[in-house]
Amino acid sequence: MSYQALYRTWRPQSFADFIGQPHVRQTLMNALQSGKIAHAYLFCGPRGTGKTSAAKLFAKAVNCLAPQGVEPCNECAACVSITRGNNVDVEEIDAASNRGVDEIRELRDKVHYLPTSVRKKVYIVDEVHMLTTEAFNALLKTLEEPPAHVLFLLATTEPHKLPNTIVSRCQRFDFHRIATETIVERLQEVVRHQGWSAHESALWKLAEAADGGLRDALGLLEQAAAFGQGEIDDEVVASVVGGVDTAALLALVSDLAATQHLDALRRLAAWYAAGKDATRIVHDLLQVLRDLFIVKLSPTDDALGGKPIAPYRAVAESKRVTSEWLLTAVHKLGELYTQLRYLDQPRLALEAALLSMVLPSAPTCVQQPAVQMAPQVASQAPATPPVVETSASGSAVPTASVHEAVASPAGRGQAQRPQAARATRRAAGPDRKRETLARLYAERSVDVEAMVRERWPDVLHKVKADRIQTHAWLTHGEIAFATEHAVVMSFASRIHREAVMKPADRQTIEAAFQVILERDMQLFALLKADWDEYLASLTQAPEPQSETASEPDLVGLAVQLFGPDKVIAEDEGSTE
Repeated sequence: MSYQALYRTWRPQSFADFIGQPHVRQTLMNALQSGKIAHAYLFCGPRGTGKTSAAKLFAKAVNCLAPQGVEPCNECAACVSITRGNNVDVEEIDAASNRGVDEIRELRDKVHYLPTSVRKKVYIVDEVHMLTTEAFNALLKTLEEPPAHVLFLLATTEPHKLPNTIVSRCQRFDFHRIATETIVERLQEVVRHQGWSAHESALWKLAEAADGGLRDALGLLEQAAAFGQGEIDDEVVASVVGGVDTAALLALVSDLAATQHLDALRRLAAWYAAGKDATRIVHDLLQVLRDLFIVKLSPTDDALGGKPIAPYRAVAESKRVTSEWLLTAVHKLGELYTQLRYLDQPRLALEAALLSMVLPSAPTCVQQPAVQMAPQVASQAPATPPVVETSASGSAVPTASVHEAVASPAGRGQAQRPQAARATRRAAGPDRKRETLARLYAERSVDVEAMVRERWPDVLHKVKADRIQTHAWLTHGEIAFATEHAVVMSFASRIHREAVMKPADRQTIEAAFQVILERDMQLFALLKADWDEYLASLTQAPEPQSETASEPDLVGLAVQLFGPDKVIAEDEGSTE
């Protein structure tokens, strides 16, 4: 017999062997036991979760000539022919290649013929969402009132594309992603049966890469076994899935925690030399940091649901690897992961993110309050004004981004700084923001601002058409003012302000500026509280020079302004 792929060889042939979808298995078994079998079933869910396997198994159980309870015997002529796929009464249709109305009309004509060798004529329609509208219309009447000897089993990965008239005529089952530990158990069973050897951590890596799909996991296992000639370890799996093995990632975390800058960069360079992708490196590193955080918080050995934790425990017990540092690292890498596809140099971005995760050396005066240390550190550090570069039009534009100077809190990244540096940053942050805001406000253009406010509904409409999530963030802001080359907005919520300044969202908004306003405009976002504080500083009246200063002579001022013949002075108590 010719070789078969693992996922075909290990397709479940009984309900006892059907794993990962207990709710589906139990419901189908109960229907078989009670004899209350519907005329149409709809199986929905991600790929590789058992939809087609459940359909074939159910078709075999319905038509088995010698069933063992609700289980098919897998020995009778009906079971054997259905398993081989050559039973004329059990027809499997690929709707992706047979999606037209002519194919469905042919099916509609055939359903009226009685089955030749089994009890029920079964039609398994895979990827049913691919049918055309005309094909669905042709199928509708037959699906609503089929002959008693016909059973329809529909499978799809995109149920939202099916007409409601079709869905309402079927019993719907939603297949879920299979748990990682369940996939690992099946992979262990396959490895034992095939005579291979595999590290448990390697099987967990394969299961996690499959993302809940057993078929994908079996395919990756087969590929890893071929690559490693039956010896499956972490390095083999990393080569197959394109990632980095867990031991190397844990070593990188140890380097970062120990402030070993060069070692961390060398590891990253070695991964790039081996052809690793930045996105995959960040993905795998996030997984390791997530597992480290769980192990750090949990004292038990089953913290990861059965996944080996000994390698994680050795790193998690380090005093430098704190829960706060792990959370900060996850936050930084999480932001980078969502932005990598927009970057021209992902390697540089990844290196910068890793270096920002390096823990600083412990301050020498840890017990000294930060407030007392701030003046000393501030006096040692030279005052550096915000850098200003000239735009294409010749106007000065601050190069310090809004995240650091105008929009962002002064304390971004404080968790990784000594106490003295944090205190200095807190002291310098508001002044720097005010100075940068003052530079922008000095270039305010009333005409441009009026034009921006007039065209703002069009800008919002353009942003909504390009990126609806960006539009949702942008509607929470208000136009503060505008210059020849910038639009400054204020946001009451820090979340909304940071959202619009993410690269993808900011790029969408500035592209809308170019189309609607017909000029290149930068977006600057700041908190409404900072904007209100700055406005108040502009309108604040000068304080009196002394508490004993005399009140101004209002009558004299009026006479000088309007003339003596125009002013009549009266006492406050006069009744005239």
